[in-house]
Amino acid sequence: MSKKVLIIDDDIDFLTAYGALFRSRGCDVHTAFNTTEGRGEIDTFAPDLIILDVMMERADEGFEFAQQLLDEKIRIPVIITSSIAKAGQELFDIDIPNVRAVMQKPVDFGELTALAEKIFAGQKA
Repeated sequence: MSKKVLIIDDDIDFLTAYGALFRSRGCDVHTAFNTTEGRGEIDTFAPDLIILDVMMERADEGFEFAQQLLDEKIRIPVIITSSIAKAGQELFDIDIPNVRAVMQKPVDFGELTALAEKIFAGQKA
């Protein structure tokens, strides 16, 4: 059975690139342009991993959404991506357990897929 990846980003180029990357790895991929669409996908698609942009309509929308999922007891692992220079978990100082990593855009595809594979295997990212 292939893994399911939900990509939430307001930039079509990132949706397309990440989607192609994970499809080439045999994953089933759904995309959403915002967190409202993404929330609907979670119930119907049941992803194994969410790739989530941090800045969409609001500057910290991705973080708010990840916290909302946690508050709703939805434990899907999340990788947050950000266009902010030198983005990383240490920069944002977040404490949301389902957020496994924060990566700077454009993300390195090798690093992203390696991280996803660890998450799929149940390892700490």
